[in-house]
Amino acid sequence: MIDRAARQEGYGLPSDARTSRWLARGLVVLGCLVTLVAWNMVAGRLAQDAQVRFTAFGEARELLFDRHVKRLVDVARSFQGLFLSSDEVSRAEFGTHYDILQVRQNLPEVVSVHLDHWDAASRRLSTVYRQPVDSDTHADPLVDADRAQWIELARDNNVSTLTPPHRLPEGFEGIDIGVPVYRQTGGGGDPGAVALRRARYLGQVNVSVDLGRLIANVMPEGVTLPYRVKLSDIGTTEGVSGQPEIVMFERGGHGPLAALRWLDALRGPALDRRYVIEVGQRLWMLSLRQEPVLYLLRSEALLVLLSGALGTLVLAMTLHQMQRRADRSAALVHAMDRQAAFDGARLRGVIDQSNEGIITFDADGRVLAANPAAHGMFQRRVLCGLLLSELIDPADRPALRDYLHGLGDAAAGTGDVRIELQALRGDTSMFPLSLACRPLVSAVPGGEWLGLLRDQGASQRAAAAMRKLAQHDALTGLINREAFQKRLVQALTELRARAAQGTPVPLAMMIIDLDRFKKINETLGHLVGDRVLLEIAARLRGALDDETVLARLGGDEFAVMLVEPDAPAHIEEHARRILRLLSEPLEVDGHRLRVSGSIGITSIGAGEDLHDVDGVALMSQADSAMYVAKNAGRSQLHVHHREDRQISPAQLQLEVDLHRALERQELELYFQPQFDCRTRALVGAEALLRWNHHSQGMVSPAEFIPMAEESGLIVPIGRWVLDEACRHARTWQAVAGRPLSVAVNLASRQMVDDDIVSAVQESLARHALPAALLELEITESSAVTDAVQARGLLNRLADLGVGVSIDDFGVGYSSLSYLRDLPVQRFKIDRSFLVNVPHDAGSSRLVTAMISMARSLEVGLVAEGVETQEQLDFLAQQQCDVAQGFLLGKPLPAPEFMRRLRDQWLKV
Repeated sequence: MIDRAARQEGYGLPSDARTSRWLARGLVVLGCLVTLVAWNMVAGRLAQDAQVRFTAFGEARELLFDRHVKRLVDVARSFQGLFLSSDEVSRAEFGTHYDILQVRQNLPEVVSVHLDHWDAASRRLSTVYRQPVDSDTHADPLVDADRAQWIELARDNNVSTLTPPHRLPEGFEGIDIGVPVYRQTGGGGDPGAVALRRARYLGQVNVSVDLGRLIANVMPEGVTLPYRVKLSDIGTTEGVSGQPEIVMFERGGHGPLAALRWLDALRGPALDRRYVIEVGQRLWMLSLRQEPVLYLLRSEALLVLLSGALGTLVLAMTLHQMQRRADRSAALVHAMDRQAAFDGARLRGVIDQSNEGIITFDADGRVLAANPAAHGMFQRRVLCGLLLSELIDPADRPALRDYLHGLGDAAAGTGDVRIELQALRGDTSMFPLSLACRPLVSAVPGGEWLGLLRDQGASQRAAAAMRKLAQHDALTGLINREAFQKRLVQALTELRARAAQGTPVPLAMMIIDLDRFKKINETLGHLVGDRVLLEIAARLRGALDDETVLARLGGDEFAVMLVEPDAPAHIEEHARRILRLLSEPLEVDGHRLRVSGSIGITSIGAGEDLHDVDGVALMSQADSAMYVAKNAGRSQLHVHHREDRQISPAQLQLEVDLHRALERQELELYFQPQFDCRTRALVGAEALLRWNHHSQGMVSPAEFIPMAEESGLIVPIGRWVLDEACRHARTWQAVAGRPLSVAVNLASRQMVDDDIVSAVQESLARHALPAALLELEITESSAVTDAVQARGLLNRLADLGVGVSIDDFGVGYSSLSYLRDLPVQRFKIDRSFLVNVPHDAGSSRLVTAMISMARSLEVGLVAEGVETQEQLDFLAQQQCDVAQGFLLGKPLPAPEFMRRLRDQWLKV
């Protein structure tokens, strides 16, 4: 181990550590001083800016006051000029002059302008003219001794006068600005001499001003003043000292933190300024004061202070971290030593707990260390010290020796070097061993390698078990559908080879489907159903020999394949034997059950051409035959013959493509609208299945629907159609705002195989569609083939609230007594009955009779295939309920149907 003291010295403090500490402290103090100086300088700058703003504010107020008062005096002088320019000024002329000056608009602070006659004897003013004229009676202005003196002084000197603030007759606190008025002189101007002025004196034009509005024009409204502002009347220009001060306006207050007196030492100087304004013969004083402000606590100054403090703090922390780095480095060295010891112990524990064998060995192949899994693999208590060759079968030792010699050349690589050997256990038994090696960094002379050991026998057994699980049914232990299909393909390959050699062998297979097995699951539960399947599987095994392939395809479906010279005949014998065995009663959990099955058989003769035959076609043939047997009744078998349905290669490929049509999303729904015969209003639509093939385009329903029914694909396809129809119908309700039903055709295979009731419940719940808006169409033949089963199914659908209609009514040969007992809501008149209506009397009478019969049975009617206006009028006259056909609307894709619904049909 490297000397620990030496490592610490490498990470230690410098020799002048004390000097560096004092240097760091000096830098921190310097940062603090710089921060304080900058803080104080910013505060001083803020104080200078505040003083400039203070002066500008005061001068602006002074200028505004002077300007407003002069404008008011100019108004009074204008009226004076009116009287000087005319012999006689009437009240109307006085008002017109007031309007011309636009006093009300330009000077909103003016309450009124009035001409007051001065009676020198009684020393009273009496109002002669007044603008604006209003209905209120105003008292004559009050005149005291001082005002009388100033009125006479203004008369003699032709100067303006200003009253102290007083309450105006209008009720406002205000002032009166007045000028003397003289009669016209020869020159049209000021009489000049005092005697002439007295002789021609008429009185005084006074402008009454709302003091509050005047001040509002000068002082900013709606804001807090930054200073303490006071406007006061301090007397006349010729008054004696000691005249009372009249405060007209005072606002503003102390600044923030003014109450904290202990901060006074840090505040700036107070700002104080006064402006004297001469108005008439009176003096107004505008006083401004700003209390001492603590500029050091302004945001700008604080930002500088905080920035400097933060920078100093960062510097201090950086220096502190640098000083602590050496101490941490030394502590880290100790921690690394402790962690290395801990990791070594933990790694050893992991190796000991591993299920894989792990060893280390030197260049000679001698084992240096081994974990418990390696000891257990070789069943030896001691491995260390043994040579690898002693653990290997003698026949493989030369290969091991060459392998070990090659490790030296591969030492520079990073990957594993693997070899497969036969190893010896302690009891001399052998097992397949996989050895993978990689070099280790070690002080062992010649090098050291890590070996990973794996018992290939255990791996092979596990893989075999997984393959068995993947190819066998977990419940019955029989091979599953995938394995059966592989066996079928393999058998066909072998048959082709034997046929090429001239020794063909026939092949036969059958598919067994239990009848109404779902009833057992529904009534007794899936546990009982599983036990029934186990018993059925046991009976099938007992009925077949070891050369016969038996599989469970899924659910309640089994398959049997037989390859032997008499396979076609023997397969039928096996099928009949199986039907007898299935018909025997079962005892499961105290329940006595009887189970039957339907069997479909297909075969390939010894002389048939095998080039165009594959497993998919055979299974499809057997499946179709099984459904023929199921439709014929319970406990039946049917053998598929070549004349049943000749399938061309193109048709076979089309059937294969149909299996993947749902996955490829090639199926789509078209909707044909249905209308009320009388009102022509849209009441619903019928869902029609279409197949848009990826390479052939649209495939006719007449071509692929029978194919789907024979192969059994109609069941999953029917579920998809049902779900999509409910989804679109729910969208129609949201757009139309009223109920619109959707009709879905139900295939006979769905009634036999599929639990259509649960499928309907799931689709209605998934799309929140009311059950009354879904209608299921069944053919007349499927309704009467098994009337008992059909009645039970339709009753369950009726309990859900779903409607049921009989499609192609009148085409079949069923008894009306069957249809009368079924819970059917509507009949659909087939298009063949409407072709010659109304021109053919016989066809017309037949349709009329069908409508009358439906009325007597209290069943609704839908007429399909309506192509002319005469047919529609005839149906409306006969009180048929609903009609559909090319006249009213062709089947449309879902987007186009939605567009027509929104843009056309809802507007009818």
